[in-house]
Amino acid sequence: MAERPPELIYGLDERPPFTQALLVAIQHAALICPTLVLIAIVVHAAGGSAYDAQRTMAHGLVAIAIMTALQAVRLPGVGSGFLLPPVVTATYLPAGLAAAATGGLPLVAGMTIVAGAFQALFAQTIGLLRKVFPAVVSGVILMAVGMELCRIGMAVVFDASLIAEHRFGNVTGTALATLVPIVSLAVWGRGLLKLLCVLIGIAVGYGVAALLGVFTAADLAEIAKAPVVALPSFSGFSFAFSGDVLLAFLVAALANSLRTVGVLTTLEQINDPAARRPSPWRLRAGVAADGLGCMACGLLGSPASAASPSLVGLQKTTGVTSRGIAWYLVVLLLVLACLPMLTLFIAHMPRPVMGAVLFFNGAMMFVAGIQVAASRPLTLRAMIIIGFSVMLAVGVLIFPDFFTILPSAIRQLTGTAMAMALISATLLNLVFMLGRWRYGAIAIHDGLPGETVETFLHRQADDWKLPKADVERIVGVVRELLAEVEPNRRDGSELAVRAGFDDFDVRVKLSYQGALPNLAAQHCEPCGELVEEQGFAAGLSGYLSGVAADRIDTRTSGEACEVVLLFRV
Repeated sequence: MAERPPELIYGLDERPPFTQALLVAIQHAALICPTLVLIAIVVHAAGGSAYDAQRTMAHGLVAIAIMTALQAVRLPGVGSGFLLPPVVTATYLPAGLAAAATGGLPLVAGMTIVAGAFQALFAQTIGLLRKVFPAVVSGVILMAVGMELCRIGMAVVFDASLIAEHRFGNVTGTALATLVPIVSLAVWGRGLLKLLCVLIGIAVGYGVAALLGVFTAADLAEIAKAPVVALPSFSGFSFAFSGDVLLAFLVAALANSLRTVGVLTTLEQINDPAARRPSPWRLRAGVAADGLGCMACGLLGSPASAASPSLVGLQKTTGVTSRGIAWYLVVLLLVLACLPMLTLFIAHMPRPVMGAVLFFNGAMMFVAGIQVAASRPLTLRAMIIIGFSVMLAVGVLIFPDFFTILPSAIRQLTGTAMAMALISATLLNLVFMLGRWRYGAIAIHDGLPGETVETFLHRQADDWKLPKADVERIVGVVRELLAEVEPNRRDGSELAVRAGFDDFDVRVKLSYQGALPNLAAQHCEPCGELVEEQGFAAGLSGYLSGVAADRIDTRTSGEACEVVLLFRV
């Protein structure tokens, strides 16, 4: 049974009164709506009009409603059972813009379906995360995503045609007027002011844009022509697929899956502080639901959405984690999809405001990547992976002309900072897995082996730079095991202790002559103030740093006995 935190007002399976539930749902919707601007950016890159953006936003709201419902339910293999509404994610923005530029919205929709399917399949192999995509690799990928978003944001603001039309001072003034409130409230704000910092910054940006002529009366007149209420149109969808942008979408899908793991881990800890690790079934089902929801976005012609750290932060602040809120939010999102004047207002967001929001999200994601990469002790291997991969990703941004003249097959692997970071970090990590195990051993003939073994383990832990909590856990388990082994060890026989570490696992083997104690073999799967794009870092680093289960294996051959302990640290 999960331990109910005392600070929760309404827990996971509790039902708030109608009025309170509706107000909480409205707060969630207020955080979702600003992210719809990412849809407008992709539509504009595809050459679409403001009305095309409004129509696609309505479809995006329907897709977000579907994703919210998918996460709240507990279907076989799908749905985390949490209140986990998504937002339109910036993780897919670089890939979406590349697809929009080459194949328009049909290519964006088709590749979003492919990426969602990849996420759903990836969810079934979630246990491989620890060694194939350890914290250092995951952090590098997130840093590269952050760099891409900052580049896009700055390109939007510093566009020569925009500056020629509205003057440099007006454009940069609007961008700063958006960015300053966001940063100020994120740093010094409290409660809802902190959580709604992006929404407030956008509102201030609109006001300043209107004063400086960046947001014009013509924009308002066009918005006023839209009907207040109208059902979304679900006709005329088309889909396209291309290998030229496949890798970009797969990299985004991988980064998004890692992000969802972090969000789910954080959410499980909010609902059950006693949980030492995320439930494996919940991770698989939650990432699968996120992937299926991404597919729903593509099928509805919308760019991808994903689980939101900010909305998890809202649950922590309000003390309401009831998944019953999901159904209120689903209805509210469907109502918003029928308000074209509202979505058209967002579609006309001034470009300097868009750029400022993208820059902020990118900077926060870059910092989140640093937090994840540094959540483990930085060995020489880790420093090489981070340094080489990040610098190669920066090289793609600084020298794009070089990478564009490479053959097309190679260009997919090196054409974007995200792809370069993924390929280089993953390959280096796989290479560095060779020879990664480091060992130490002692042999004990008499005396008090418990004290001697503990001293040995502490010395090895210092050499390996293990966290104190892991050292205490390992030493405590070995101490208890020795208490069981000693009565069963033949008098005068040698007790050999061998300990190894490969940056992921600690293996301790005890060998002696005698009889095995009565040990049951054990094996468990890994289970055990937020701002968007940064809040999931604690959850992801916690999962990837492996607060995971132990394994005990025993072997005998005559009187020769072995007991092997595996600790995932």
